[in-house]
Amino acid sequence: MLPRVWMEAYINFLLTYRRLILLTLTIITIFLGSKALDIRVNTNFFDLYPPNHPYIQLYQQYRQMFGTANVLVIGIETKDGDIFNVETINKINWATLQVLETAGVNPYQLLSLTSPKMRNIRITGAIITAYPMMYPGPPKTPQDVTAIKKAVYTNEGVHGFYVSPDNTTALITAGFWEEGVDFRNLHDRMLRIRTEIEKDGKHTVYIAGLPMLYSWIFSYKNYILAVIGVTTVVILLMLWFYFRTLTGVWVPLFSGLLSSLLALGLAGYCGFNLDPLVLVVLVLITARALSHSVQSMERYHEEYHRLEREQGDRANKMDAIMASYLSLFSPAIVSILADGFAILTLALAHIPLIQKLAYISSFWVFTIFISVVTLHPIILYYIPPPAHDPKAGKRFSDKLYNSVNRMMVRISQGNARYVVLGSFSVALVIGMVYARHLKIGDVSIGKALLSADHPYNVAYDTINQKFVGASQLVILAEGKKDGVIKDPVVLQTLEKFQRHMQQQDLVGGSISITTWARRLYQTFQEGIPKWAIIPENPRDVGNIFYQFLNTVGADDLDRFVDKNAQNATITIFYKDYNHATVTGSIALARQFIDENPMETVTFRLAGGLLGILAAVNEEVEWSYKWNLILVMVTVFVLSVLTYASVVGALIVMIPSIVAQPLSEAIMYGMGIDANINSLPVAAVGIGIGIDYGYYVLSRIVEEYERCGDHDRAIEEALMTTGRAILFTGTTLTVSVIFWIFFPMKFQSEMAILLTLLLFFHVVGALAFIPGIVSLLKPRFPLPPRIMSWVLLATAVPAAGLYYFDYVNLLSLGLLALSVGIGEHAWATRHDIGMELRA
Repeated sequence: MLPRVWMEAYINFLLTYRRLILLTLTIITIFLGSKALDIRVNTNFFDLYPPNHPYIQLYQQYRQMFGTANVLVIGIETKDGDIFNVETINKINWATLQVLETAGVNPYQLLSLTSPKMRNIRITGAIITAYPMMYPGPPKTPQDVTAIKKAVYTNEGVHGFYVSPDNTTALITAGFWEEGVDFRNLHDRMLRIRTEIEKDGKHTVYIAGLPMLYSWIFSYKNYILAVIGVTTVVILLMLWFYFRTLTGVWVPLFSGLLSSLLALGLAGYCGFNLDPLVLVVLVLITARALSHSVQSMERYHEEYHRLEREQGDRANKMDAIMASYLSLFSPAIVSILADGFAILTLALAHIPLIQKLAYISSFWVFTIFISVVTLHPIILYYIPPPAHDPKAGKRFSDKLYNSVNRMMVRISQGNARYVVLGSFSVALVIGMVYARHLKIGDVSIGKALLSADHPYNVAYDTINQKFVGASQLVILAEGKKDGVIKDPVVLQTLEKFQRHMQQQDLVGGSISITTWARRLYQTFQEGIPKWAIIPENPRDVGNIFYQFLNTVGADDLDRFVDKNAQNATITIFYKDYNHATVTGSIALARQFIDENPMETVTFRLAGGLLGILAAVNEEVEWSYKWNLILVMVTVFVLSVLTYASVVGALIVMIPSIVAQPLSEAIMYGMGIDANINSLPVAAVGIGIGIDYGYYVLSRIVEEYERCGDHDRAIEEALMTTGRAILFTGTTLTVSVIFWIFFPMKFQSEMAILLTLLLFFHVVGALAFIPGIVSLLKPRFPLPPRIMSWVLLATAVPAAGLYYFDYVNLLSLGLLALSVGIGEHAWATRHDIGMELRA
């Protein structure tokens, strides 16, 4: 713990220079408050990608050439008959033109049955023609439609890809540049397209793809504001219920709002945007500031009325401020540091979204030092002293919280404590057993964020059912010189690679330049099916490419091969994906690359949605593992430094240690997908609850130094600090519980997970920590000589964790436990020796 003289000096400094401090903080707040107006709630797709991952670097290098992975898909289905009628083809054409006029669309990546890039290749005499399928314009007669239908059946890459095998549905695909999507405009425009096409009662429209998914998310912005508003009102009512004074309401509210303003101001100053999927975390941190404020107010009230009982009218408000903050300073500082640094470790992930969340959230936590630890003594100096004694117990709220805490005192002593400790052991075992089954990215993004019956997921499933698949994996064949793709051996290898990838489950189809080359060569040979092959003669291949470039045009072939025939793509379509599909597709591709080395071409992975997901999942999985290690090591070091005891550090950390695998087990049991959005939220929920343990254990240590009896110290701590923890735990739960009723599945699931974790941390602080202290009766702090050996014994393996596997975290835990047992044995022997000498 911090030396008393330091804490006294800091508090005296605050009260002596209070006007200067208030003026300085006011200027800083006004400056950052003005910057908070610049912040935007928005999703930048590039923030979701790990920029240093080789898959993302490949995607960034070639996306201008081969298109973006951010693809919108629209399915137009007829309720009766097939799509080959004048009315339906014209509706498809109208929808295609509407998508073309949408902000952010890549016009060269817009494809549909009526798109000019969809070509009908024919041989007329000695001439090859490649006109658009809807040539010369929109159909006006059934004969025009018949010509389009024939073109669908006689050209590769259309039937099954853009017209369903049963001919009842047509598909429109459009790539959107990540930096140009206007989600609000996109959502409104797509709904207008759907309404316009469906108003005749003869058609059904299905819209899916990442742009549409995130436009749905942004359509819930008003719901987000409503939930935050309801949460704020309920928390204000709870503050009134607890304190029954205006001061008890506005001071914590001021602390929370000040922290929010400072953090959002810094985010605006740095140009950060807020992703709507992580707003629940920021609301939770704001409530965390309120809870620190409540702890401060509660302890100040307690000390003031204690002095009032002891000194009568001579009770001094300054003495109460000094006494309360001397007790609170250490647990407040260590809890803020533990929370802040634990969240900051999220920045280990090389994903801008997570890094920005880490920077904003950790700074948000650190601002509690300003809004509570620094400003509260000054605020309390100016406001009148409290009139109500919290130990009077006359109000209903006093009786309620006192009765609950008396129950906690009973279960932390005697045989009941064994039940509590056994329950935590069982929770740890359950968590470790089921956490192993949790996989990163095990369901599609839409099903992770929205309910299964949401219009988006219904559209996604329908399109995957009717077509080759809405998700793509793109493999690049990168040549070492111009024209290398024209080599028959290279084309045959591309075709072999294409067939190799089609072995995998959920693959609906594939396409590459070889698909067109085979078809065109067959056309040269009078359409005889046996000539649908890649010719072995380089001259024949050269003729194919020559005809391609002079009829279809380089711009219309850019999704298959570049204009210099140096680079080409293989696109694999998936009807759905999970963890096994994503990892399996990459492994299958790597297997082929390793078994088929080429001198003139290098196969590079991986583009398309599955390539991006593979990169994101790999980064999330790696960073999450190391994030947990850093969190535990950071919290352990801070705890050891605070209590000068490994036993004390282990006692305060065990609820968080148990919460980590338990949270993963809950996610697995509830079917919550572990992904870029959910794992940071879970990590924040694990770390943010350790505050309760610091406040309880610090109060137990303080009371033990006063009375010399562990059980009496536990009772006094629970009946005072425990009251505030019970209230703040309820407040934090309220800050997330209303998100359970949010229309988005992800927000609802995260609210349930955080609610369970917060409840677990409250139980851990009020039941487990007192119970294990009552059982072990630890003695701390230790002498400096012993502590130096303790820190050395734990720091060396902690540093070695960087070079070893994740399982060594368990080894560190066992070593720390062994050191703790040795420390406890030393303290017990020391006490016996002192008694004998006495």
